[in-house]
Amino acid sequence: MNFPGKTSVLIVGASTRAAACSAIRAGFQPVCADQFADRDLRAVTEVIFKIDDSNHWLEEILKREPQDWIYTGALENRPELIQQINRRHTLQGNAGESLKKVRDPFILQELLANQSIPFAPCLPADAPTPPRELWLSKPLLSAAGQGIRFAGEHVIDPADSAHYYLQQYQPGIPLSALFLADRDCCVLVGTAVQLIGNLALQAAGFQFCGGMTLSPVPAEWRHMLEKLGQNVARECQLRGLFGCDLIWNPDQQPGLWLTEVNPRYTALTELFELQYQLPLLRWHFAACRSREESSRATEYSVAELIQLLKTREKQHLSPVSKGIFYAPTDLPAPELDFESFNAQEAWQIPAFADIPDPGAIIPAGTPVCTLFGTGSDRESCLTSLADQILNYQRQIQPELTRDLSRQELCNMLWPQKESEKLFFPGFFSSRNV
Repeated sequence: MNFPGKTSVLIVGASTRAAACSAIRAGFQPVCADQFADRDLRAVTEVIFKIDDSNHWLEEILKREPQDWIYTGALENRPELIQQINRRHTLQGNAGESLKKVRDPFILQELLANQSIPFAPCLPADAPTPPRELWLSKPLLSAAGQGIRFAGEHVIDPADSAHYYLQQYQPGIPLSALFLADRDCCVLVGTAVQLIGNLALQAAGFQFCGGMTLSPVPAEWRHMLEKLGQNVARECQLRGLFGCDLIWNPDQQPGLWLTEVNPRYTALTELFELQYQLPLLRWHFAACRSREESSRATEYSVAELIQLLKTREKQHLSPVSKGIFYAPTDLPAPELDFESFNAQEAWQIPAFADIPDPGAIIPAGTPVCTLFGTGSDRESCLTSLADQILNYQRQIQPELTRDLSRQELCNMLWPQKESEKLFFPGFFSSRNV
């Protein structure tokens, strides 16, 4: 497949569709190594089918002409693979010591001690936990909430304890903050509520299953979040886009807790792009190239992005949401009509994305597709997402949605209990849903 006139960028990850669309918005032509190779991704780019137990896809990547590349989740857990690809291609992102630091919870805990937003307390996997406290057992190599359990529910084999750690459970609203860092400074791009283990999307446990933008950034959070991003970017030498996962709990000081840092393009980046209508990968590439002493970008500088974000936030833009629908049982993917993504309609919010081939068997507990919602405010945005979920469920499990109303599904997405204590009627972590 040839796309003359556009700079090609290689994107490698478990799911690359969102980043591929971002690349097209930024004027690049993506080439993707992807674990799912969904229909809508294949419609817009060349796709190398990425199978974990085969090196065929890696061999294909290493045969290509040298080019810039980025990664999506969960390649940050494979530093040796990143290094191998770097021998052929030029990474515009984070690797080496930066990656080692930012993915080590104990380094982050020490780094953010005595800061306004601390890292949620961590212990080695085999350490005793204080009585009457909830702690989580988390894999050191994890993404999208996979493998996270309450410590009392998960007995770790002593031989595997080096692959896990314990983190104190923080009840509250899961949040995400997106940042962009260059050599000189770091900017807070935006904040979003995360959907975690939400039953409306057939997700379980701590599985990441979507989110919704919050714009403007709440005033009481802005300064603390900006300082957090600056501290993490400076101490870990991060460049480009990166995300911070947080918990908001106003009943427990300091209110905001950092739980993880994702040193790459995140799953919610596309929501900020669609809301602000800004091609964030352009700034990402410029910021990554700022590592070079001779590189002083006059276009797509962080200073320019700061001014554009201020302008956009004054416009009171409508929120954008997305939900990742998980298969409750093994099921065949339905036939979905879709229009191929193209540069002329790059800022149009789709109804759904990550579309599998009709009839493909989707294993229970794995993603089926992504659904989107829009609206003039948070409530209408989530109602829009609820409608999309209902429509999709009717196609794959009509017997389960016969008596389910839109309001019931909204309540599953957006629980009302204890809402007066929280920032707005609340999203809760999976223990509360």
